[in-house]
This record gives sequence, C-alpha cells and structure tokens, in this order.
Amino acid sequence: MVASVLSGTLLTSSCAKKVFQQKAKVVTSLVAPSDAPVRSLISGYYQPGNRGLLKLVSEQTESTTESRKIVRNGSLDLLVSDVGQAAAKVRAVADRLGGFVEKSSQTSLGGHSAVITLRVPAGSLDRAISEIEGAALNVDRENIEARDVTRDYVDLDARLRNLQAEEQRYLEILKRAMTVKDTLDGTEKISEVRGQIEQLQGEMKYLTAQIDMSSLEISLHADAEAAVLGVRWQPLRQAKVAFGEMISGLADWADSVVAFFINLPLILVWAVTIIALLAIAIRILRFLWQKLWPKTSWRLPWPRRQPPTTAS
Repeated sequence: MVASVLSGTLLTSSCAKKVFQQKAKVVTSLVAPSDAPVRSLISGYYQPGNRGLLKLVSEQTESTTESRKIVRNGSLDLLVSDVGQAAAKVRAVADRLGGFVEKSSQTSLGGHSAVITLRVPAGSLDRAISEIEGAALNVDRENIEARDVTRDYVDLDARLRNLQAEEQRYLEILKRAMTVKDTLDGTEKISEVRGQIEQLQGEMKYLTAQIDMSSLEISLHADAEAAVLGVRWQPLRQAKVAFGEMISGLADWADSVVAFFINLPLILVWAVTIIALLAIAIRILRFLWQKLWPKTSWRLPWPRRQPPTTAS
C-alpha cells in the first residue's frame, strides 16, 4: 500500500509548493505511525526546493517514452533538374545511412520521372529526408506519418511468452509419459504449440523490422518548364504528354481491331442465332394470332374517305 501511495504521489511532483505540502500531509496521514522512516522519506521529498522527486519522475517518463514502439514512414514528391542524377543521389544516401533500395522504377512517358522506395534506419529518417531534399530544385510534397504499435508489440510478446511457457509444461509432461498414447498426445500438443510460437515469432520479426527500418517513398520528376513573361510555360512537356497519349490511343485502337477480327466468327454465330430466334418467335406469334384471334374483319373505327369522283 505504501508503494502504491508513493508512486501515485510521485506523479504530482510538478505542482506548486503549496500543492506539494498538501500532498505530503495527505500521504503522511495514510502511512502507519510505526513507519517512521517512510514518513520522513515522504516529508523530505516534499520539502520546498527539493528536485529529487522531479528528477525521478523525469527518468521514469523518459524510460516509458523509450519503450514505445513507433513505426515511422514518409513520402516525398520532388522536382529535380535531372532524374537520373537525383536517383543516384537517393541511392547513395540510403547506402551511407545503412539502408537499402526496396524498389525502384523509372519512366520516360510524359516526361522523365522515377519512383524509389527506400528502407532506412528509423533514427536516420529525418536526416535522409533532409539530404534528399537538398538535391532537389523544389519540394512539391512532403509527408511523414508515425504509428504507435506498442500495444500490438506488447500483445504479441505476451502471447509468445505464454505459448513458450505452455511448451515447457508439455515438455515436462512428455518426460513423465508412461504409455505410447500419452507420448503421442504430448508430441502432438508440442507440435501445435510450436507452430503457434513460430507464427508469432514471424509476426514479431516483421513488426520489429517495420519499427527499426522506416520506409521512404520518393517521387522524382524533371523540370521541363520555362517561365515566359512570368507565366509557367511547358510546351515540351505538353508535346511529350500529347505524343504519349496518341501512341497509347493508337495501341488501343489496334488492339480493338485485332480483337474484333479474332472474335468475328463468334460474332457471326451470335448474329445468326439471334436472327433465327427472332424468325421462330415471329412464326409462333403469327400462328397464335391465326388460331386464337376471332375471325372478324377488322376496319378503322371511322369511315374511310371516298376519293372524289369526276364527271364524265
């Protein structure tokens, strides 16, 4: 009880001197009179000007913060003068910081551009971003996100420890097995638990890799713009984009023509089938009309106008 009261009181050490004295009175009253050393210790911590308690709380807070498991990832959209040189610079930064290139792609359709995904140590993510941005003409977009996975990590660790303890119990039971059936049952249980342990170990390994190595996705595109009378004019880029769209449209048209001729026999079969079904349906309707409709002469509900007769 004393330890819980003391730990609860330590968290309030940042209050003013008056609050310190009030807390000291309350805590001292909760401690038994026989615990004189504890009472004097609490009173000493709450003396005005004493910073020992603040230091202790600060150390505990730092320890709690360091134990957190954070996954940090980022993305950059950069304007560069030369995509090839910028991509080489990005790879050099990753190598120098102890990271690696996870994936990379470049394209010249609609202008030279590249997308590179790096893995760098989490502690070096900010430095990597700073160095890579230093080689760009302009930073169009920067995004950094952090995700706290402490709960997931602690949950996996607790489940893993429980399974390992369960495995040890099964091993002890297996040692005392006297029959073949007990041995087989124990071996089956151990195999099942071992599979679950390996699965959790894999999940923890993946989560640890995500925590230790941050992901940084970098999009690079070349500066193909020109300023004319204060207006950002980019005819070369637009020409390349239009040409690429034309080529893509021609390719789609060619694919459609080829697909049409390949599927032409199937189209003809469907056309003949539909025409035959329509002809059959018309014959059936005509037959039903002749058999079921009353045999009466049909005429218009108004008298037909007679053509004028001419006198001979």
